Amino acid sequence: MKLESYKYKRIVMVCADCEDRSNGPRHLDSKSAIKELRHLSADSPVRTRVTRTKCLGLCPKKAVAVVALGEALSAVSAEIENEGDLKDLARYAFGSGSQKR
Repeated sequence: MKLESYKYKRIVMVCADCEDRSNGPRHLDSKSAIKELRHLSADSPVRTRVTRTKCLGLCPKKAVAVVALGEALSAVSAEIENEGDLKDLARYAFGSGSQKR
């Protein structure tokens, strides 16, 4: 097996299955969450990959599950219910420079 370094130092994974559950979020879907997180990561000093994934197994009620981990960042899971939660996660995952909106 050949291992190579990856161009991204951090990754944020957004569960795509949360929005399809009957008790999923009403005002937030994974595509809009990813779009906003990518927008907020633009000014980050650390390259971060934001991606959709299948079920993360966290299944929060009325929220989207998100996991963030990477270099110099403790692995965390979050229950995202609105844009305010997205901005809080962005501050943690991307640093303080990620407050565009």
